[in-house]
Amino acid sequence: MSNETFKTDHGNVPKLTKENYPVWKQKIHRVLIAKKAYDIVMGIKLLPVGNGVALCPLHAIWHDRANKAIALIHLGCCDELHPLIDDINDPVEMWAALRDRPDNASMKHGRTQVLQKLTPLDHPLMKRSHSTLPK
Repeated sequence: MSNETFKTDHGNVPKLTKENYPVWKQKIHRVLIAKKAYDIVMGIKLLPVGNGVALCPLHAIWHDRANKAIALIHLGCCDELHPLIDDINDPVEMWAALRDRPDNASMKHGRTQVLQKLTPLDHPLMKRSHSTLPK
């Protein structure tokens, strides 16, 4: 397991590996909040719609925060995970790609995904667990 970290203005954050998603998520959330980028990454704060002089400053602020989020998420990953996000320039999509990656079996959601892929739908185990699957 890697002990690699990256330095931010708000402290050191462990780089995301295949083993440490829960810890990384908690730490990077705090940094994203401090950078006013968390709501963008979660898809809550969308790019303001429209054109015009009045919206230009709002667009600039949104893009600045989105770009900070992209940089933080990318820098926060070990080299092994970079291929999952190297071609993504949307912080919401980057976050989803890391959250939903197939090797994220340490999380309940990840274990459920692996179970779904490996177990036929008519198997009794799938019938029992179907009601608890994330939506």
